[in-house]
Amino acid sequence: MHSMTRFSQLLKLFPRSTFQQSVKETKADRYVKNFKSWDLLVTMLYGQITQTKSLRRLVDGFNSHNQNHYHLGTSACKRSTVSESLSKRNVEPFQQVCNLLLSQASKKHKRECKELISIIDSTPIRLVGHGYEWTESRKNMKEQGLKVHVELNQQTNCPVYANITASNVNDISDAREHIKIQTGTTYVMDKAYLDYNWWHKINQKQAYFVTRIKSNTAYKVTRELGNDNGSNIQSDQVIEFKHKHPGGKRVNKYHGQPLRLVTVERLDKKPMRIISNDFDRSASEIAELYKDRWQIELFFKWMKQKLKVKTFFGRSENAVKIQIYCALITFLLMSKLKSQTNNWSKMIELQTWLKHGLFVKDSINRHYYQRRREKCELIKRLQTTLDFP
Repeated sequence: MHSMTRFSQLLKLFPRSTFQQSVKETKADRYVKNFKSWDLLVTMLYGQITQTKSLRRLVDGFNSHNQNHYHLGTSACKRSTVSESLSKRNVEPFQQVCNLLLSQASKKHKRECKELISIIDSTPIRLVGHGYEWTESRKNMKEQGLKVHVELNQQTNCPVYANITASNVNDISDAREHIKIQTGTTYVMDKAYLDYNWWHKINQKQAYFVTRIKSNTAYKVTRELGNDNGSNIQSDQVIEFKHKHPGGKRVNKYHGQPLRLVTVERLDKKPMRIISNDFDRSASEIAELYKDRWQIELFFKWMKQKLKVKTFFGRSENAVKIQIYCALITFLLMSKLKSQTNNWSKMIELQTWLKHGLFVKDSINRHYYQRRREKCELIKRLQTTLDFP
């Protein structure tokens, strides 16, 4: 362990056998002689950690550490080769290994967390200009580019689901199709996920949701639950939706069933109305849960500022998706590395440790081994001082 570089220690947590199996099944390396998918992955992870600004600097920086390439299972590369690989290499192996790391994180959180709280949201990746013409046919009224949908574990600030779609794909459409509802989990989301029938599905799975209600929603108050003393809770009510058919041939499956409406006062703003199917938590706890939704915005901000997802090494759809998946893989590997030790309290500290010494040969567990040696030496000294009759 002591002879391994920090980069090697990070890659040791990567499921390489699964990645190579996926490459084989998708024939991603077919007709490729030298710069294979593994080489591309290692190069892209290097670019993510070091926040390299351009493809030229990425290649020059990575090639400057050619004495360490052998231990990473790769070799020096050319700028034209990396550019061609980004545009032509199959994105599926990168997506599959990212999904595997996400599922591993999800299972770990289920074992460790007593209360499962998931925050759901999406963030746009703006792609405009020469080379991004492929995004024009799939843009929405606000953005042109791609959209990254994420489910974030509230306790660990680590994603457990991620998907990349066109910018005109609605948030609720992706959630309905891909997010698996887990019993006992509380899902916190904004108004983009307003779908009465999806809420009903969450309720049927014995899970909970906390979200905001639109101003034009028709409902009737059936009971008052009372206010929390000394809080900013304006009202806590039990409501039911008025209309079984909200429009067209649509059917509201939640019609006639009780829901909870918590109204929160805000300074210089209209009161915020939060709707939920959770009748066990207090009104203040429900309001606090919705407030915690801001954590996913901080996660998106961290990803865009500390990793490489704002500017891209290639302008094709394939290149952009590979880079985004590599950013998610980098974050998941760092999160996995951080959980194995108590050396860092924040992810930024670990990222700084990696960024400014990626090819330094020292162990992440050096303090553990040092304490173990000291303990063994102490036991040895104590044993030699014992007097036997």
